[in-house]
Order: sequence, then C-alpha cells, then structure tokens
Amino acid sequence: MEFPIVDPIPVPAPIWLMKVLGLLTLALHFVSVQILIGSLLAVWILSLKATSTQSLTYKTAAHVLARRITIVMTFVINLGIPPLLFAQVLYGRALYTSSVLIGVIWIGVVFILMLDYWVMYQIVYRTGAGKPASLMTFIALVLSAGVGRILSMNMTLMLKPEVWKGMYAQSALGFHLPPPDPTAIPRWLFIITGAILTTGLWTLLHSSIVTIDDDVKALLRKLGGHLSVIGAVIVAVVGYFVYSTQPAVVQAGLTDSLYFKVSAAVWCGGVVLAAVLALSQSVRKAINVPVTLVACLMGFLSLCGAVCCRDGIRDITLSNVGFDVWNRTVVPNWGVLGIFFLLFVITLVVVAWLLLVMKQAKPVSEQVTQ
Repeated sequence: MEFPIVDPIPVPAPIWLMKVLGLLTLALHFVSVQILIGSLLAVWILSLKATSTQSLTYKTAAHVLARRITIVMTFVINLGIPPLLFAQVLYGRALYTSSVLIGVIWIGVVFILMLDYWVMYQIVYRTGAGKPASLMTFIALVLSAGVGRILSMNMTLMLKPEVWKGMYAQSALGFHLPPPDPTAIPRWLFIITGAILTTGLWTLLHSSIVTIDDDVKALLRKLGGHLSVIGAVIVAVVGYFVYSTQPAVVQAGLTDSLYFKVSAAVWCGGVVLAAVLALSQSVRKAINVPVTLVACLMGFLSLCGAVCCRDGIRDITLSNVGFDVWNRTVVPNWGVLGIFFLLFVITLVVVAWLLLVMKQAKPVSEQVTQ
C-alpha cells in the first residue's frame, strides 16, 4: 500500500530540532513511566511480604515508595504531552490515522488514567495506615500497564499503513483492535521491563532518606540492587527480542545505520554501568549518594539510547512504505520557537526553585508505626 501523499501543513521548525526535542521529552516521559510501573511492582511485592509477616520494616518500605507514586503520575502525564505533540507534527499523517482507527480505545485512556489515579491515592492511604494494599497496588499496576499497551498499540499501528484500509472497511467506529503484529508486544514489554532497572535505581536513592529506620534503609538498598541487576538482564533479553521481531528489511536498515549502532551502544553501556554501580551500592552499609546519582545518570543515558533506537526503527519502517520524515516541507516559525524556548527556560528556573524549597523544608517522618 502506498503511503498517503497529501500533507498540506509544513513543519514549523527544522526536522533535526523537532526530533531532538521530541526524543528528549520522550526519554523524560519514559523515565517517569518506568518509575511509576516499577514502583507499583515494588510496592506490590513489599505489601505482600508485609501482609504475610506483619513486619513494620516491609510496611514502611512499601509506604516510602507508595508515597511518591501520585507525584510521579503527574510527571507521567505532563511529560507525555510534549513528545506526543512533536510526533503529531512530524508523523501526523500516520499518527492521526492510527488514532482514528482505534478512536474509542484511544479516548478511553483518559478514563483509565482517572481511575488509576484514584486507586493510587488509596494505595498511599492504606500503606501509610499500615493496612494491606497489595490488591489496590495490583489493580493500579494492571491499569498503568494497560494504558501503556494502548499507547504502544497506536505507535505500532501508525507504522502499518497496509492494514489501515482493512480496519476501516471492517468498522469506521474505532472499536476494533489492530490485527496481530509480531513487533507489538515486544515494543510494549521493552518499556515495561525496563521499569525494573529504573526502579532499582529509584529505590536505592530512597535508602538515603534520613527519617526512616536503618532496617528500612537496608531493605531498600538490598531491593534496589536486586531490581537493578535483574532488570538489566531482562531488558537486555527483551531488547534483542524487539530487534529480532522486526521485518528483515528493517533489520538490514538498522544494521547499516551508524545512528542505530551508536544508540544501541549507548543503551547497552548505560544498562551495564547502571547495574554494576547499583549493585556496588546495595552491599554498602550506607549508599554513596554521588555514586548512586551517577548510576541514575547512566540509567537515563541508556534510556536515551533506547529512545533513539526506537526512532531509528520508526523512520526506517515508514521510509519503506513511502514516508520519509526528512523530506517534509519546512517553514520555520522562529517567533513561536523563541517563545517556546523562553518558556522552557522559565520552567527550568521554577523547577529548580521548587527543588531548593523542598530541600530546605523540614523532613517529614515516613516511618509506619502500626
């Protein structure tokens, strides 16, 4: 099937700039997604253990991680908007089409997120009160992973114009799921399983909180180290699974691409370094915060590499069906771009100020006493 040619709206900025901004914001979005998914998984495990042992240590550890999931959720939502907008500008002919074809499911994401948010507040309340929260946590985990599955479904469908006409002929109401695609589940699993490594690093950082007991700190250190190493192994396997399920023509394009090779090397190197540093900190009596922050930076760089690999898969796949994003018509609107960068700098200043205020605030005890 030939890709639709009509594209009346030019790109308002150089393609390279739109891509850099899109990839950076997407990496930040994926970090927050993985922290959320991984935190829910860790809280679920800790809650099950707390219920079976009635241990205050496990209850407190679960609350420490749960206490921040609603905050992380705000970052998930707000950081998810910019990369979606950049994708719409660059790949609108594909993304709008796929979104319409699964329109009801796509709009349903809003309502799932609303329910998910409410469940997360229940988790925070229950863990803080020392009550069992494993069921609520499992529900939130399923809802969050389900939203990710829908988003991944849409981003995969936009690469498959050969199935669009058949889906629309079957129903124009947006109720139908896309036909089975061997690349869809691996793409979704890559982000979901990557949450284990990311949350391992996130958990390690929480072991430095001064208002929790030493046994809770030790538990968080141990859990963070184990999650980081296990997550690194799993995400490496799933990463290869993503590559191996791509069509032969896409695999050939990737192996011939220096962009993909460098991105894959950054991803692999970041995963290994993050896991090694995390493991080294997990066996200490107290973590070295600067070293742990370096481990977190390596984790973020690995995710940036993965995002660039994902971008390479998208561009090569679309170019094989007649859409080359680099050949888009560009008519720069420098006034709008100037306003965007000004607001971006102001936002960074405000965020830095808020972090400073938070650091100077009096610490609140997070120790569960029931």
